[in-house]
Amino acid sequence: MTPGSDTICTRRRMAPDARREAILDAAQALFMARGSDAVTIADVLAAAGISKGGFYHHFTAKDDLLTGIVARMTGEVLAVAEAARVQTSGNALERLNAFLARSVRWKAENAAETRFLAEVMLRPGNDILFQRIMAATADAVVPVLEDMIADGVREGVFDAADPRVTAEIFIGMSQGRQAILAEAIATAAAGGIDVATERLDARMRAESEACDRLLGLPAGSVRLSNPADSRRVLAGLAVSGDEKPGRADDPSKETHD
Repeated sequence: MTPGSDTICTRRRMAPDARREAILDAAQALFMARGSDAVTIADVLAAAGISKGGFYHHFTAKDDLLTGIVARMTGEVLAVAEAARVQTSGNALERLNAFLARSVRWKAENAAETRFLAEVMLRPGNDILFQRIMAATADAVVPVLEDMIADGVREGVFDAADPRVTAEIFIGMSQGRQAILAEAIATAAAGGIDVATERLDARMRAESEACDRLLGLPAGSVRLSNPADSRRVLAGLAVSGDEKPGRADDPSKETHD
């Protein structure tokens, strides 16, 4: 069977939720192996053993797949970060810092997944997909942050006017970080890992200070800045060749399904 054939030899009968996960599994493996631009929906159908009808019941286009994969990865990060928070004794600030530290460590430990996320999020001309993914990410992350902030207010540790709005501002800062991240990746890929780390860490220090003020905390309370982890993340992202994410200077690499 050739990719793109309408006949799938290994179609499987499965429940809708299981079918959706099978499609995402196949798409994620293909995207991470080849790059999302090189993979067609027909390739995903063949790899998943799913009919066109089964696919279009869950997704309408490749962008839906990308959004679904990013949302699922975000869920994985949230799960491990939440586990770290639950396992941390101490007040709400200590639990928040444990959550944040574990989130960053996941990115450092899962270089392939982090590269894929960066490729999707930082690709030039990707504004509509970027906004869709940001909205899906906010839907998942904001309620978690809101609960943590509300816990801190109840404990008297945080002085936040509105936990929901504060959580939304936190997410807004992370979304605004993308341009700095793209520049840092390009700098690291060019051999300037030290400069790149400092640029990214400077942004994280500024965000930390903003979080402290939003939560009514002394300076240096929220720990978003960790140069060692920032360096590890950038080292994993600064791949060479056509796989390099965030290359705004090379639109010729853009292809469309």
